[in-house]
Amino acid sequence: MQQRHRSARLFFASSLLLCLPIILILSRLSWGHDDDNIAVLKARTSALEYFKDLGYSNAEKCDGSLPMAEQSPVAIMEGLDGNVVREQLPPLGWISLNDGGVYRMKTPGTDQVTGGPHVQLFVDGNKFDMRELQAHIDYGGQTYKLDHFLLKTPAEHTINGVTFGMEQQFVHYPVSASSPYTSLVISVLFQEHPLISPEFIEKLYLAIPCMGEGKHCQRTLNFASMARTVLYQTASASRFHKLTYEYDPMDACKTPPCVFAGSAGDAIVQNFLEPSSRANFRSYFKYRGSETLPPCEEGVLWLVMHNAVPIQSDHLAAFQLALGDIARPLQPLNGRVVQEAFRCWHELAKL
Repeated sequence: MQQRHRSARLFFASSLLLCLPIILILSRLSWGHDDDNIAVLKARTSALEYFKDLGYSNAEKCDGSLPMAEQSPVAIMEGLDGNVVREQLPPLGWISLNDGGVYRMKTPGTDQVTGGPHVQLFVDGNKFDMRELQAHIDYGGQTYKLDHFLLKTPAEHTINGVTFGMEQQFVHYPVSASSPYTSLVISVLFQEHPLISPEFIEKLYLAIPCMGEGKHCQRTLNFASMARTVLYQTASASRFHKLTYEYDPMDACKTPPCVFAGSAGDAIVQNFLEPSSRANFRSYFKYRGSETLPPCEEGVLWLVMHNAVPIQSDHLAAFQLALGDIARPLQPLNGRVVQEAFRCWHELAKL
């Protein structure tokens, strides 16, 4: 009898050891990291203390606890108990006047191609200058020029309680002084995946040495790849941590102006996107907020893409190591409502 119990215990222990690697892998692929990330965010409840820890002297201007404050980032919550209302909002799209939609990431120093000096800082920490593209977005009767994008680790915005590994924020400034917003930001969220990253993330990963001040590099980044990847990501691909669009050099725009998505769209969309697909350029969240670094100026129009883009675990870890924990804590909505875009009523009925 004792021998039988001893054998049963040995069998149970050996089975547990065999299953342990599988359990660890599944936990790595699951959304279990979200609990840890949310705990970190909750530990930094005071935005003032957070910015003071980062060394900002003007952090007092970022007090999101004031009753009428419209600060960012925010927690986006869908459902009956959420803060989201659905509205018929226009599709998003970029127009680039740059030849082929290609630009070079480079830092100050001597240009290795022309031998001339650089006076413009194209890569500064987590900030990537994009003015060379001459790209813009038309939204709400106003034109906003793309100025730069920022990388934040972890992501600053959350959707339905999920914290994402990284956030890419495309910052645009209005052409006209009549614009109701000081800037427009298109925000893209990235979800960790063990193997998959889009083509442009691989290029940014190779450019991580450029993020160090004073280091020189010169790399080419195709804006067509970046724009189509973030704008054409669909809900079904995001749900299964896949990519809707995978860049093909033949897809490059060769004659500017280069149009990516928007109401007119470009020829590539017709090849693989159904008209009713919930792609990011017609599936996003909109709200009025602020910059997420001091002086936290308000009047920013935030357009947060609904569908996350996968990023390879190794790439994400490298960005996190290079950038550190630079996400601002979540801010109260203070009565604000987040709008969610949809194209037409028959799409709304499918959700």
